[in-house]
Amino acid sequence: MNSVFRHLIVAALGIGLNALATFRLPGTKLMQDPVETLASAVPILLLGYCQLLMLSLYLRGSSVRDALFTTGRALVATACATLVLHLLTILFGAPLLAKFYNTLVFSAYLAILSVFPTFIAIVTPGQPSGWFKIFLQHCPTTTSEIYGYTQAVCTFSGAWIGAIVLPLDWDREWQAWPISCVISTFLGHAVGVVAGFGWSFFKHICDKPKTE
Repeated sequence: MNSVFRHLIVAALGIGLNALATFRLPGTKLMQDPVETLASAVPILLLGYCQLLMLSLYLRGSSVRDALFTTGRALVATACATLVLHLLTILFGAPLLAKFYNTLVFSAYLAILSVFPTFIAIVTPGQPSGWFKIFLQHCPTTTSEIYGYTQAVCTFSGAWIGAIVLPLDWDREWQAWPISCVISTFLGHAVGVVAGFGWSFFKHICDKPKTE
């Protein structure tokens, strides 16, 4: 299977998992109780993304041992990212103590939607992942790197865009912290998948004459 479409299929499954856990499961009521919704969604997302990561590694020919080890690394990275994002979210204006749990579950949600898709896209056991080149030099070149880069960047960008409406005096229920950021994070990840497909497919078409 062409790597462009293989990545697209796995990433599309991720979008479906995000939508199911955030909006469609029985009892999910993001507008009325975002904390309860996210507290239910986070473990479902973790379990689902662990399975997607192992599926992706299986499609690349990785052994069960390597797949389990890589999944463990992704879980540790997600836990660390949750703590860092929680601190950064507070520094960017989230309540320090008043809505501590709201911020924590949102940070976990954002960490999962950014870290796991990146691992799924670019990490292959036994091969260098190129994290420095992708995220510090902003120079993804392969299909895997492009998918990982666009999903992470668009997910974080979506979370930031969602925060813009929070201080506006509109008195809408979706302005309660962190509802708008959850919605925009979900949409940002979906946009990242589409952007990754478009970028990598265009690159594949442009590179094809050179290899013929």
